[in-house]
Amino acid sequence: MRRAKTSAAPPERLILYFAYGANLHHEGMRLRCPRSRPLRLARLMDHALRIALPRKIPNVHTWATVVPEAGAQVPGILYLILERDIEALDSYEDYPEIYGREKVSVESDIGAEEALIYMMNGPIREARPSSEYATTLRRGYRENGLPMEVLETALGQER
Repeated sequence: MRRAKTSAAPPERLILYFAYGANLHHEGMRLRCPRSRPLRLARLMDHALRIALPRKIPNVHTWATVVPEAGAQVPGILYLILERDIEALDSYEDYPEIYGREKVSVESDIGAEEALIYMMNGPIREARPSSEYATTLRRGYRENGLPMEVLETALGQER
């Protein structure tokens, strides 16, 4: 009896990734992680969206991050990515210099789900984004039908 040949490599692990900033824009995400797939809308509860940069970084660029805030929520998209995509995301997010990685619980239409998220390393200082970055964020929010008021509040840093 002949045995079928099988690959010795185990199947690649799939990971849920929660995008809330520039990675909401599907085309940019496809460029960074071509095998990624947007799955569904989700919300990170008890957090707020902010535009900021770490205090240790000179005031050149600002990016989106999330910060704990009781009662607030950050809308986003759950993507299904391959484990190898983390390297591309790490590079894009300037991990570990600017952003750290965490596992968080997000709420989606199927309930609580655990997902990977990038959060800016603190302490941070809030700042205004470039017009190009704000355009990218707005495009991602519109593309996914997310509530614009959350984004506009963060862009204006109104609280």
